[in-house]
Amino acid sequence: MRIKMYPAQNGDAFLLSTDKTNILIDGGYARTFDTYIKKDLEDLATREECLDLAIVTHIDADHIGGVIRFLVLNGDSRTKNIISIKDFWHNSLRSLTSVKKEVGLSHQDLEVIDAINKRGHPKELNPTSGYNEISARQGSTVAALLNDGEYVWNESDGTQSICTDSVREKRFRDGFVKVLAPSRERLENLVTLWKRDLRRLGLIGSIGSSQAIDDAFELSFEHKTDSQTTKNQLISAGRTKSLADVYKPDNSTANGSSIATIIELKGIRLLMLADAFAEDILRELRKMESLGESMMFDAIKISHHGSNYNTSPELLSVVDAPKYFISSDGSKHNHPDIELLRAIVDRQASFTRTLYFNYSTKESREIKEFQTATGANFVVEENATDWITIAKE
Repeated sequence: MRIKMYPAQNGDAFLLSTDKTNILIDGGYARTFDTYIKKDLEDLATREECLDLAIVTHIDADHIGGVIRFLVLNGDSRTKNIISIKDFWHNSLRSLTSVKKEVGLSHQDLEVIDAINKRGHPKELNPTSGYNEISARQGSTVAALLNDGEYVWNESDGTQSICTDSVREKRFRDGFVKVLAPSRERLENLVTLWKRDLRRLGLIGSIGSSQAIDDAFELSFEHKTDSQTTKNQLISAGRTKSLADVYKPDNSTANGSSIATIIELKGIRLLMLADAFAEDILRELRKMESLGESMMFDAIKISHHGSNYNTSPELLSVVDAPKYFISSDGSKHNHPDIELLRAIVDRQASFTRTLYFNYSTKESREIKEFQTATGANFVVEENATDWITIAKE
């Protein structure tokens, strides 16, 4: 298997590829797609290959922006200007609540929804001068583009959820993808938070799914920020504490809705954790472990850009891998956190761990100089944005 971790600024974008299967996970920002991902997808298409699956792990600007750009440029499922997509996983309001052709909202309610939509997508991080990232027009969300483009969405028309209680596995010719998170409860929490926000804005009616409301749902979460990120920066400032000293579970509702997966292709097993909660992942892995499944993976994509709040000491005591991927340029939320990086490498192992960073950051440079107390060996690879081959150890 080959994997490419794109330079997505503070976001995520990964392409996994074998000779039979191609999977895109998130798209970073729009410029991530234009500058890096688009060419790779065009190369696949020239070899008459397709995307067997594209996953938007959750509604967050640093994961979703490049996917929107992709769908705008790709056209509908018949046009496929760039590449054919067999299935798309994305949880939006259509996947989480009832679909209504006519939503009976009052004039006041319509004004609330319209105001959210007119705000459009958030201003991208350090936008390139003169570069139009994403149109703020109505219908430029992932849900609208998938629905209007008549793509296969969540195995059908987008009305099913990708979660541990609904669609939780997909088979390919050379393997499968298995959903570890979110649960139905985490997705319902997302809708509850959305409804609470709407009430504060003055909406009084009931909420179902329609294009305008779906747009407002996604646009609202794109503008939300992680409530714990400022604490992260303060905790990391001293740089003397262990992960056990500083860890406490993430409480971001959007992060809790992340689609985290085990992807096995050609017998190679990847743990792709998106921005998911450690507790949710651990619960599912414990079930698998009790059935005799190995908790040793060939590679692990660390959750939430290496945040102290998404990888617990307990999770690290259960899983391991010779390769770790950490996606962040350090420009937002002070990720990755040095306490987590130390905890990853300072565990006894009979193999050498390699930490792949898609940027050189203060933390990636600092971990290079770290001396493990256990004597465990590790290697740091910075600016690791080319294809990386993963083979069975």
